[in-house]
Amino acid sequence: MRDRWHIMSESQILEQIDKGPGFFVGSMSLLELKIVRQIIRDQYLEHLFAEEPQKALYFDRSSMREYHELAERHQIDHVKLWPKSKRILNFDAFNTVVSLHFFQNIMSELEVSSITSEEGSSWGELYWRIVRPGTSDIGSMHTDRWFRDLGHGVMPPKRRGLKLWIAVETIAGLNGLSVAPNSHKNKDWAYVGEVDHTGISKPRLQSKLNTKDIYNIPASPGDFVIFHDDLIHGGMTNRSDQTRVSIECMLLTPSLA
Repeated sequence: MRDRWHIMSESQILEQIDKGPGFFVGSMSLLELKIVRQIIRDQYLEHLFAEEPQKALYFDRSSMREYHELAERHQIDHVKLWPKSKRILNFDAFNTVVSLHFFQNIMSELEVSSITSEEGSSWGELYWRIVRPGTSDIGSMHTDRWFRDLGHGVMPPKRRGLKLWIAVETIAGLNGLSVAPNSHKNKDWAYVGEVDHTGISKPRLQSKLNTKDIYNIPASPGDFVIFHDDLIHGGMTNRSDQTRVSIECMLLTPSLA
């Protein structure tokens, strides 16, 4: 099914996010998915040609789903090549995505005032991720609020954050997004901050979370998930034979208070 946003009202969506499992799943149209894919691919290839000009032609001839095979074959330093700053959409690309029908519906229905810019861009930051099969390209389970508590970003007054995650190249049930339904209702989860290779302190859950408490959202390309700031979530370990590509941002909406 495509373009599933219209089947629910704002109150029903927020009911799911706030009082229900903590997340809502919808879909964009196939045309919109094609546009988003091309925007990401253009930036992906532009950076590859700038950093690895002799190897970039091999990537230009292949799908992003095959990135992991090519990166290994051509000895690409994945971590060095793809810091977050190189995966943030530029101003024109950002405006193209937010002007799409599905995104305009989200902005309107949820009264989105802005999109955050944690890395200091002068526009809202939409950034994409690459997750190779069987690698540590994903972080540990966490909530987005914990990042702010560790000093990465500040929530403006009278605003709340809702994360938007979009599946671009995924195989449903094998390499999408994992969530712990209803975990946003518990404020007593224990976590610690651990500094990673980028120098940023990132949260790691210390409280025990049983496997049965984790739900792997069966996201197909073009599906999107909007979820609560306090919902425990994380990228799925990529159990497919393809590279996963997703894109995300933090939406600022009116606070509940």
